[in-house]
Amino acid sequence: MNTDWLEQFPDLRALQQTKSGAVLLAAARQLRFTAGSLIFQNGSLCEQYLLVQEGQIRVQQVSVSGREIVLYRIGPGESCILTTACLFNGHAYPATGISERAGRAVAFSRQHFQAAIADNPDFRSFVFRAYGDRLTQLFALVEEVLFTRLDIRLARLLLHQGAEGDTLSITHQAIAAELGSAREVISRSLRDFEARGWILRQHREIHLLNREALKELANGS
Repeated sequence: MNTDWLEQFPDLRALQQTKSGAVLLAAARQLRFTAGSLIFQNGSLCEQYLLVQEGQIRVQQVSVSGREIVLYRIGPGESCILTTACLFNGHAYPATGISERAGRAVAFSRQHFQAAIADNPDFRSFVFRAYGDRLTQLFALVEEVLFTRLDIRLARLLLHQGAEGDTLSITHQAIAAELGSAREVISRSLRDFEARGWILRQHREIHLLNREALKELANGS
């Protein structure tokens, strides 16, 4: 496999200058995945470290009661914190990864990952920095879920999803998963927004009618 993918991961270019780095690069494999592919599953063992080149992977967790929450997404130039953690501790995945868009990734086996962590400072620094950045994002998610009102978070999501237009093709269940709530709760909140004249629900679509009101709520007013 050629090393053109290093252009998306400039911090790893130094691997080409060391023996242990060259061994890791020689062991790299390229994976391709289609939209909707199961990348990893809750309860499965982690056997490889992935660096996403193209596409997008959604990492989500489902509670015993069936409630879903989207933890984060992995896009081009990124790695997965749960994969890293599972490779470190040998535990099974506590969540599921599903591709939202077709793409490809560079993969290293568990053995090559662990050897590079032990022997190559450049690779070790890259992995820990990416791990720390994603961990910070997860803490921000936990803080938002615990301490920010649902209606505020819902307004922010609608504005984000509608950044390029006033019509959103998104289901109540998908919104619930994004916000870590129940579909019934989201439906009630959307009905309230509609009663206020802020949105219109129609044929599995949500139309934004009053962005200013949503922005005011999203800002915590």
